[in-house]
Parts: sequence; C-alpha cells; structure tokens
Amino acid sequence: MILEMQHVFKNYIQGEMEVPVLKDINFSVDEGEYIAITGPSGSGKTTMMNLIGCLDVATKGKVIFDGDDVGIFDDNRLSELRLRKIGFVFQHSELLGSMTAIKNVMLPLMYAGVEKEQREARAREALGRVGLSDRLHFRPNQLSGGQRQRVAVARAIINHPKILLADEPTGALDSASGEAVMQLFESLNDEGITIIMINHDSKIASRARRRAQMLDGVLKEETDGSI
Repeated sequence: MILEMQHVFKNYIQGEMEVPVLKDINFSVDEGEYIAITGPSGSGKTTMMNLIGCLDVATKGKVIFDGDDVGIFDDNRLSELRLRKIGFVFQHSELLGSMTAIKNVMLPLMYAGVEKEQREARAREALGRVGLSDRLHFRPNQLSGGQRQRVAVARAIINHPKILLADEPTGALDSASGEAVMQLFESLNDEGITIIMINHDSKIASRARRRAQMLDGVLKEETDGSI
C-alpha cells in the first residue's frame, strides 16, 4: 500500500466560523492503481488532493504515505517527499515561458541536486516517453496546448515518483488533445505508475480503473474497492 487516509477531517477557518470540508475520509491506494475522483465544484476533491500531495495537513486523522505518517513531518521533510515521491499535473501546464521544454523538465532534477549531464539525459528520456523527442528546444509558446501538457507530464515523472497526481489534466484542452493525454496516462499506468486523478467529467473519469465520488466532503467508492 502506497497511501492510506485514516478518519481524515479537514476544516477551514472563515472569519469566526470553522467550516468542515472533508468529513471522515478513509481511503487507501495500492501501488500501480489508477483512480479517478469526481465531484462537483466545492465538494472537497481539491482539498483531498492537497492532503494526498502533502501541500496541506489534516485537521484530524492520519495521512500515511509510503509507510510514513506525514502529519509529523516538518516543512523540509514534506518538501523532500513532494520532490522525490510525488509528481503533479495541473489543469494548466504551469511551464516557465522563458525556458525550453527540456529545461522545464530538468527543473525538479536541479532542485534534487542531480548533475547537469544526468539531468539532460533523463529529461530527454522523459520527453521521449511522452512523444516529444522532436520538441526538446521549443518554448511553451511554440507548442500546442496538448504538447504543453505532455511536457508537464514529463516534468512530473522525471523523478520516478511513487504517485502521479493529476488535477483536471484535460480541463483546458480540446477533445483530441485531451484524448492524447488520457492515452498517455493509461500508458504510464501500464508501466506501473500509480495515478490519482480528480476530474468533474464522468466520461474522462471512466477511463480510470477505479473510481470514487466526492460529495459535500464525503467520499464514496463507485466500484468495488478498499474505501
């Protein structure tokens, strides 16, 4: 098991009020799974993704990642965990416009202290995996939306993460580009990468091998599983 959430609650303070967002979440993920979490805006799915990605901490309960209770981690250990074990893909590619595709992909390796020669070799390999070997030195404004998102996926997998987290990864793409990204996710999952995706589109979510729905802060499994 790569991830487990045990009786997780998340509340936010708004003025003098405490607003519950996640309510008693129990959720586990085995290595190699491909899971989609759907739900309407405001249902709590992005908050849950932030907890899984160690970008936020639970108000109550435990989040156990790769055997460690991340609730006791300080900011430095959380940053290290995100860098080495979690890949993020957002709705918008979030690429640096002044950098070429290969330099964008190399960024996580710079933060990880990898030598320049090895950084470039691994970035070339990652871009090849997403079908962009011929776009290494193109800047984001020279790429289509689908190509930019594939660069973002290459950047997310460059450190061989335990989990790839995708937040509405096709939301800003046309149907053809979105289909290409979904096929890429399926290929990466076939290679053993664990994927957790949040998406409001049930048709996109149906491509995952396991599905759950978030509604008013409560998570319910849509297929047989471990929730």
